[in-house]
Formats: sequence, C-alpha cells, structure tokens
Amino acid sequence: MTTHFKNLYRQYIEQGIPSPDFGEFKKELSNMPDEELWNTMIDMDKDATTEIKMPPMVKNLIQKELRLIIWKRRWRQFTKYAAVFALLITSVFGIYSLFETSDTKQMITANVKPGSKSEIILPDGTKVQLNGATTITYNVNNTKERLVQLSGEAFFDVVKNPDCPFRVIANDLQIEVVGTSFNVNTYKKNIIETSLLTGRIKISGGSLPQEYVLTPGKKATYSSIDKTLKITKADAHVITGWCDDYLIFDSEPLIDVIEEIERWYGVKIELRCPQIGQDLLSGSFRHESIQNVIHSLSLQYKFRYEIHKDKITIY
Repeated sequence: MTTHFKNLYRQYIEQGIPSPDFGEFKKELSNMPDEELWNTMIDMDKDATTEIKMPPMVKNLIQKELRLIIWKRRWRQFTKYAAVFALLITSVFGIYSLFETSDTKQMITANVKPGSKSEIILPDGTKVQLNGATTITYNVNNTKERLVQLSGEAFFDVVKNPDCPFRVIANDLQIEVVGTSFNVNTYKKNIIETSLLTGRIKISGGSLPQEYVLTPGKKATYSSIDKTLKITKADAHVITGWCDDYLIFDSEPLIDVIEEIERWYGVKIELRCPQIGQDLLSGSFRHESIQNVIHSLSLQYKFRYEIHKDKITIY
C-alpha cells in the first residue's frame, strides 16, 4: 500500500478530492489488491485522530461503494474478511460473531443490546437499521439466496434483484421482497408487525391459509396465537421514527410504553402501581435523558419514582 494512495483515500473520506486528482485516485483504486484496500479502510476507521469534515451520511455512501467494488471483484475472497466487514460497517454497540455451519454456510450474527442501535450493510448492498434488543443472522457465503433471520426490530432498505428475492424469517413468518423498504417488529409477544414504505412484499407461513401481498402505506399484524393476519393503514412517522431517534407512543398502554423505554435506554423498570398500567399514552421523545422521560411521565400520572443506576422503581 503506497503512502500516496493512503493520503488520497484520507482526503477523499474527509473532504473530497479535486477533479485533477480524482482520476489518479480511481486509477490507483482499480489497481489496488483487495487485501490492501481492506487494510487501508480498516486503518482509516481505527484512526481516532482523523477529523471528519464530510457529513457522516456521505462518508458512509463512499465506503459502501468501495465495499461493493470489492464484492464485484472477488466474492469468494471476501468471506475471509466477513467478521471484519461486520465490525467495520456497524456501530460499536453491537456484538458480532462469525461461525461456520457447513462447507457452504458461513453465518454472521449481529446482536444489538438494549439501549443501543446499529446499522449493517449486507453482502448484496441491502441496508439494515437495527433497533435495541435485536438479533439478525445471515449467510455471507451464499450468492443464490438472500435470507436473514430476525428477532427484535429492523428497518430494511433492500437492493432490487428480481432474480433473487430477499426474504426475512421472523419466528414462523416469512416476508419476501424484490426491492423495497419496510419495517419488521417482533417485540410484542406472539405478534409480528410488518410495515411497508415502498415497493411490495409477500407474507406467508405461520400457518396462514394463503399468501398476502402488502402495498405501500400498509401494516400487517400477525398473531401467532390465532394464526390470523390483519392489514391496516400504517403511520410511517410512528413506525420508523426510531430510525431518526424518535421514541414514539401512539395510544399504547403504559405497560407497553415502559417495555419500550427499557429497550430504548437499556434499563429495568419496576411498576408498583399496576392500576395505571393499561392507561393509553401518546407522545414522543427525542434525545431526552432517561431522567427527563421518567420525570415527564410522573407529571402526567402523578407517581413517585427512584432511579438507581439502570434500575427504576415507580410507586
């Protein structure tokens, strides 16, 4: 790896490259061996002294394109970097593991703990945002099938590929898409909520009598108890607000709100006044501390509370 290329890469990530130098950068990039390019990307991400002037979203897009270049060059060689790939493109709050189940399967599992959120880009370029207390598993060594298993909540922005549909398995339900954006929520016991923003998805399995097609702006709620699926209108702001750091409640029982707060902040809350547990609550918080959230609720419900580190007791 030449020092000149590393300097160009640093300049590209931090503030962009002037037109006269961009052609040289592209030429060196195309001649750079995969392993050296990966090492460069990893070194730059580990460099805590780097002052990023470019907006984070633009930086992420640039790095995504570099990763896709490597995928297109040499798929098989990439699998040996799979664990590094997962760590590189996600937040530090997740726990990631690479394990082999056979000669043809090489699985990555991403676990995001309560109180955190994370983001990954799958081998096909599909972007997945993961909410707290969420686990996703996928095979990085399979070019013929795009399949992930999900527990928790995630928002998918799927890369279109008509020849290879994208499938999400949530409990015993299967969600199939070609190219679209949608949210899947499995937090509620025995309930799976799938909300579609763009494109089209097909829902099957779970002992459903037929396959259901979901159109944009609709939400499918599946109950694993009575094996039924109900389709209603979706409120995109409420459903995907968590992607923009909004903690939103829309006529939800306080007991369910408390569970969401626990996941959001990574705390444990004991409700010692169950008589208010079924009261419906609507509202939202953004970038508020857990102290401010609990205090706001106490003003509305007139309860007392104590906070000891990550344990909250409501009286």
